[in-house]
Amino acid sequence: MIMLKGKNDKTENINKTKTIVVLLLGCIIAILLSILLMDILSDNPEKHRTLQSILYIFSLFMAGYLFYFSLRFFKGVDLINYNAYLMAKGQLNISDIILDKAKGLETLCIAFNDMKTNLLTFTELTKTNIVIISDAVDEVTKSIDNSLKGNEQIAASMGDLAEKSHQQLKNAKETLDSISNVDERVNSIENSLANIENIVKEVLASTTQGNQNLDEYHHQMNVITNDLSSTSWSIDQLNGELEKIYNLGELITEIAEQLKMLALNASIESARAGESGIGFSVVATEMNKLSDETSKSIKKINVLLNTVSSSSENVKNSIANCIENYNLSKDLFSKVKESFYTIKNSTDVLSEDINKVYSESGIISNSTHEVKEKSQYFLNVSNNISSASTEVAAVTEQEVSNTEIVSKNILTLKDMLYEIEKLVRRFKTSVTPVEKVSEKSLRIVFLSPLDHEFWFGVRQGVMYAKKELAVKNAHVEYLGFSEMTWENIIDTFGKILEEDVDGIILPGFSDEAVPLIEKASQKNIPVMTFNCDLPVESKRMAYFGPNISEAGYLAADFMEKALDGKGKVAMISGAEISVYVTRRQKILERLKKKREIKIVEDIRGGHDNEKVCDLVKDLLNRRSDIRGIFVTGVGVKGAAKAVKELNLVGKVKIICFDFNKEIFELIKEGIIYAAIGQDPFGQGHDPIVYLYNYLVTNKKPESEIIWTRTDVVNIKNVDDLI
Repeated sequence: MIMLKGKNDKTENINKTKTIVVLLLGCIIAILLSILLMDILSDNPEKHRTLQSILYIFSLFMAGYLFYFSLRFFKGVDLINYNAYLMAKGQLNISDIILDKAKGLETLCIAFNDMKTNLLTFTELTKTNIVIISDAVDEVTKSIDNSLKGNEQIAASMGDLAEKSHQQLKNAKETLDSISNVDERVNSIENSLANIENIVKEVLASTTQGNQNLDEYHHQMNVITNDLSSTSWSIDQLNGELEKIYNLGELITEIAEQLKMLALNASIESARAGESGIGFSVVATEMNKLSDETSKSIKKINVLLNTVSSSSENVKNSIANCIENYNLSKDLFSKVKESFYTIKNSTDVLSEDINKVYSESGIISNSTHEVKEKSQYFLNVSNNISSASTEVAAVTEQEVSNTEIVSKNILTLKDMLYEIEKLVRRFKTSVTPVEKVSEKSLRIVFLSPLDHEFWFGVRQGVMYAKKELAVKNAHVEYLGFSEMTWENIIDTFGKILEEDVDGIILPGFSDEAVPLIEKASQKNIPVMTFNCDLPVESKRMAYFGPNISEAGYLAADFMEKALDGKGKVAMISGAEISVYVTRRQKILERLKKKREIKIVEDIRGGHDNEKVCDLVKDLLNRRSDIRGIFVTGVGVKGAAKAVKELNLVGKVKIICFDFNKEIFELIKEGIIYAAIGQDPFGQGHDPIVYLYNYLVTNKKPESEIIWTRTDVVNIKNVDDLI
């Protein structure tokens, strides 16, 4: 329906122009024919002179109007022709042709504006896409290069891995065989430990019995020692008795000697007595024999006693030696006993240790079984890895080949981008860098807010300029402030001046920048402002940005059209920065000449969409007579939301500044009547290029003030932009 409405408007304009021209020409021809017929057909032409004079005057008036209409028409033709000439030269960075300046040519004017806008939009979107695609291609190139290197390394590594996997498989098999042998040996050790445990138990029992036997033997040794000591004492007693017997033998020997002497005396006496002494002689002989026998017996007894005494002494000495040896044996057996006790204790410890070892050997045996099972699993996994690594190695080699193909395609894409850039350069949508390449490395810093969609458009222009100048030994550094405060920009500006920098670009929001610009000038660092110029004199090199005054006037003019020349309107203003202030002032200035349109509400403080939405709802609830709203800064979507939620679409018209796809949709819905743009891409791109050209050629721009083009989007051209 919206497209049909646009087409109907264009048809009505064409028909209206045709009707005016045909009517004027028809009237003039009819009047001239009437005058001519009066002269030809009338018998008295003088009678019709007054009427003819009136008709002449009327025809002259109509001819004058036709001339004025034709003059405006051809002026519009010249304007369109001039803009067409600029477009033919590739100059697309021109403002839209205002329809009021091309009366009768509205359709051509709209078509021309649409064509220019489409080309401009296409070119700038292409530039933006070139930056995005170029950055993406660079990233992909780096990624592909890294991927290629990585894939080559992976391919080499996978070859090694495949080889090592085969070796690992072989090792796994050998390991499994070894573990099987270990498992068998562990089982054998476990059995041996069981036998050793039994033997140790037997040894422990034998040791315990040995200790008991040693105790008994030690007791017997003590008994024997005591018996030997008693025997030695008995032998001493025997020797004493033998000594007495020996002494008694000597006494008997003496008695025998006395008997012998007595026998001798008896023999003598017997001899004296003769035959009467024969009896004495016999007795004497017997006594002599007895004495001899007794002496002999005593001698034998003495010999025997000496022998017995000697033997008993030897026995005594032997017993003493035995006692001494038994005492030594007792000490030795005490040590042996202690050794046996030590052996017993050690055997007890050994038995406990053997039990522990046997228990641990059981755990080891179980672990060995588990290891064996896991080794079998590992062998299977190694077999799978070996097969998979071979497949992956083949896939990796194919991936390397594919990556090389992608790399070649990327080079082709780069060539295509270069050709597209060459094609885009044919359309002069912005200033172009000079051919000369900077001899020294240049650093240009661009300071900008980044808290609104408009500034993202500015950033895209900066990125394109950065790409353009990268090949000219110039580095562009973009510093965007997402939480924008003027203090942030000023503080950063001051810090950058202390660094090595060749040029600086910043928005001229406040005269606080003037002292720093003076300082930069003393250091021969050129400074450009963009978006809005400083409110006071400064040493900035140039200003690049919108003609804010013209934009304010246009906003007032479009509001007049939206309201058909009369109505009550409100103005929503944001922060007190110079752009918003100037827009507001110029709107008020223009509306003073349009008496039928009155500003009845001038609201400040609209800093974001939510806040503006609340302000507009409150306003429209209080003032039902409001027919139009100016939004000079941020919060357009908030104002549109309020109008939509209050069901006032088509009844309340919004005029705003800056646009994007969301604004286009709101224009299509009829909520926003018109949006006035200020070329955000150019504001980001052109100041950088102007500054570079100055740094390289030492030639300033032709003017200190360089206007961006002014674009207007409304229901008539919005479809061409979506």
